[in-house]
Amino acid sequence: MSKRSSATSQSASTFELVSHSLEETQALGEQFGRLLKAGDVVAFYGELGSGKTTMIQGIARGLGREQETLKSPTFVLMREYAPGPPSTKAARPGSDDQRAGGAGGDPGLVHIDGCRLEGASAVAWLDVDLIFSPHKITLIEWAERFEGFLPEDHIKIRLNHVSTNRRRITVVAHGTHAASIVAALQPPATPAPSSAAPSESDSDAPVD
Repeated sequence: MSKRSSATSQSASTFELVSHSLEETQALGEQFGRLLKAGDVVAFYGELGSGKTTMIQGIARGLGREQETLKSPTFVLMREYAPGPPSTKAARPGSDDQRAGGAGGDPGLVHIDGCRLEGASAVAWLDVDLIFSPHKITLIEWAERFEGFLPEDHIKIRLNHVSTNRRRITVVAHGTHAASIVAALQPPATPAPSSAAPSESDSDAPVD
């Protein structure tokens, strides 16, 4: 029997729910990944172990990538992944086909961890054109460091601890394109985790 996440709020530009497990957080990420196109920027906020990397691994799965290959770039700042094979994802209603990856495949992916950056002055030295490429999807953990550099159209995701395994996930769209993505989100229904499954805080603490 499936246990449904607790949706608490949704509007055209905001989506909020309480995830009860690592599996539900990844399921929301997977759904999110199926909606993303080249040029999309997603900024993640939340304290250590809140589930940022867990959700990003779900996004990777939604993009048709092996989630195990997506490693946290905490010690290298940024990891870039080449475009994937031809996509089997259904087109999002109203989406622009030109935003798809090269040769019909999923677009390249840029994964950034800003934890070790010391404010806006450090970000200013980065290659912003590479980070926010219109040909790639950009996912940023510890996005607080990038305030003032994010493009006008982007999505912010904040994860907060509720209890050991529960996370409040708030998704806010900035811009009309981002709003179309958020409006398509639905609370995921996933199997309840087994007793042997690790908690989000246990699995995420070393890499988030």
